Formats: sequence, C-alpha cells, structure tokens
Amino acid sequence: MRRRMWMLIVSLVVVLGMVVFPAAAQEPRQVWAFYFGWWTGDSWGDGRLLDRPAQPYDSRDGGAVGRQIDEARSAGIDAFIMSWFGPAGDNLTHQVFNSLLDQSAGRGFHAAAALDMHEAGFNATAGDVVNSLNYLIHDRANHPGYLRYDGKPVIYFWNQGRFSVAEWRDIRNQVDPNRDTIWVAEGTSTAYIGVFDGLYLFNTAWAANPASVAQQWARRVQQAGGWFYTPTVLPGWDEQALAAGRSNPTSPQDRAGGRFLANSWNGAVSSGANVILIVSWNEYFENSHIEPSQAFGSAALDILRPLIAAWESGAPSPAGGAAGAPAGSPTGVNFTVNSNLRLRNAPVSGDVITTVPAGSVVDVVGRTGDNGWLQVNYGDQSGWMSAAYGALVGDINTVPVSG
Repeated sequence: MRRRMWMLIVSLVVVLGMVVFPAAAQEPRQVWAFYFGWWTGDSWGDGRLLDRPAQPYDSRDGGAVGRQIDEARSAGIDAFIMSWFGPAGDNLTHQVFNSLLDQSAGRGFHAAAALDMHEAGFNATAGDVVNSLNYLIHDRANHPGYLRYDGKPVIYFWNQGRFSVAEWRDIRNQVDPNRDTIWVAEGTSTAYIGVFDGLYLFNTAWAANPASVAQQWARRVQQAGGWFYTPTVLPGWDEQALAAGRSNPTSPQDRAGGRFLANSWNGAVSSGANVILIVSWNEYFENSHIEPSQAFGSAALDILRPLIAAWESGAPSPAGGAAGAPAGSPTGVNFTVNSNLRLRNAPVSGDVITTVPAGSVVDVVGRTGDNGWLQVNYGDQSGWMSAAYGALVGDINTVPVSG
C-alpha cells in the first residue's frame, strides 16, 4: 500500500513537470558553482582567451581566492565545486584547493572537490584514484570549509568513464564502504548510478529548452535509482578557440544580454532539485564564466542575485521553468525583478494590472524620459513598473521613450 501511494505521488509530480527528491528536503536550497584553480599570472596572456577577469589573479593568491568567495557570496552562491587532480606531486590544483578550503572556512562558505580524471598524468589508474579519494575522504573532507550535504561530504567527478562500473564499485567499496559520502558522476550515462548517488551535466549550452532538459534528467536520475541531481545553469558558451582539439565541440551559445542565463536558471529551478549548479565561476577558455570580467563586468552576478534570493527564500518554481522569462527582447534590453513588483497600466500611479513575482525576467519595450519607469512585456500582458526594484541588462538608452 505504501509503495502504491509513493508511486502515485511520483506520477503526480512528473505530470506537473517536476521531480521531488525526498532526501534533499532536509536541507535548505543551495547554489553551487564549478570553480577552476589552475590560473597563474601568465595564464591571462593566452591568445585563445576572449575575456579575462576584471582583476586578473594567480589562483595561488589567498587574497584573490578570498575576494572571489566574497563576490560569489554577494550573489547568494553557497559553495564552489573545484576541479582537483588529487594530492599527487603537490600539483597546482591541490595547492589551490587547500587555500580555497581555508578561505571558505573563514568566510562562512564551503568548497568540495571534483576529482578530475581527464589529464593523463593524474588519477590514471584505479590505484591512483583510490589514493586520491582516501586522502580526500579521510583528510580534506574533515576540514571545516569542506562542503557537506545531509551531513555527508560531497564529491563530484569528471571523466569517470575512464573506468567501468565494476571498477568503480570496487573503488568505492575500498574507500567508502559505508557510503558516508555523496558521489556525483558527470555526463549522460545512468549506468553509473548505484555506485554513484547521482549525476550532473557539465554542459547544457546546447539546450534550446533548458527546462525540458533539467526536468528530463531529474526524472532519469530518479528512475535509475539515484537520489542526487544538480541541474546546470550557464550564462553562455564559446569553446571555438579549443574546438580544433575536441571531437564534438558545442556550438557557441550567445549570452544574449543575460537572457540565456535567466532562462537557464528558470529551467533548472523547474526540475524541483534542491541544489542548483552554475557552470562556471571562472572557466574562461569555454567562456562559461560568471565571475566579474573585462567584457561583461558583473552582469551575470547582477542577474543571478535576485533570482537566487527569491528561490532560496522558498519562492515557487516558475510554470514550465520559464514564467516571465523572455525568449528574446525586441529591444535587446530586459529587466530582472528583485522583489514582487506591481505592473501598472501607466507610470507612477496607473491602475495595477498584476503583480510580477521576484526573480522574473521581463522584456523592456519602452521607458520614461528619466528612465525611472519601464514599459515591459510580461507573458501576454504589457504595462509599466518602477526601475528601482531590479537589474537592467542591456543599454536602456537605446529603448524608445514612450511615457
């Protein structure tokens, strides 16, 4: 009887376009961002880079790491998931990860490792992986800055396809026989679920409908027996500079003045997951960075700040994952609402048409001469709202004065 009731509940939430992960309900909503610690002072001279940080840095500089944490926290991000090669040879990522943990603990922030098995010189054999994980689980995971979820240290993985499911089962039985940590695999193979607790998709920039992708993969993880899924949010993507060395590069995804980021966020929220993963904080070669940069300034953080605040406060998910999110503004300018805001039929004292919920992204199609009021399209409604309660993306002065 209980099983029938549970299956009925699952069926209902799937029909509604969301999947509920029961174990995740014990924790408050959280936002994590993928982080890379391989940058040195020389890195920023690489001719393949299309953009650079607003303040170039060396990842080994604790002051720079602390500044990044402060910037992330200001937007509501709770943790960094850092690409880590393990402790072998005291490599650069290991040095930076230790610094990141220290800086996190001192700032009320957290960090977790994403064990990277892409580079041939690190974690090449199952024995190497066992060594890395034993060190991580029995040493670094006890650091006060290490990220835990439901009381368990979180470990992400990259390129776990280097080993078979059977090999991974043997590895986990050696290093974590009691399943005291949470393992998150990357990619679209659900075969690893069972050994791993769930998965994530590093790149969803190809998705024309982020909500559909997020909801689909939430269901697949649960159907495969997993319980942990973090839908991915991206601001855009451009790996053309690296495409020659990649077998199946993703076509560039334009940031569209922040519209892709807003739609990606709303799509992730619609999955019903309790943790959302932003890719990335600072991957400049693939141009998925949200860190303040020379080309985009703080635009990504300004867009995310009200969206994260509304979601983490318990705001309901947008219908279909994109309520109020523009498919493409006719003026190239949009506005992210940071608090529940009245939509009026005229500026200042017009009659109230409806209330636009915090976190919505609307098209701006007109403005008053002093830019204090914006004429916007919200769903199938048009009206006016104050410009004082949100963030503009795009040049407001290119929008015609209409009030």
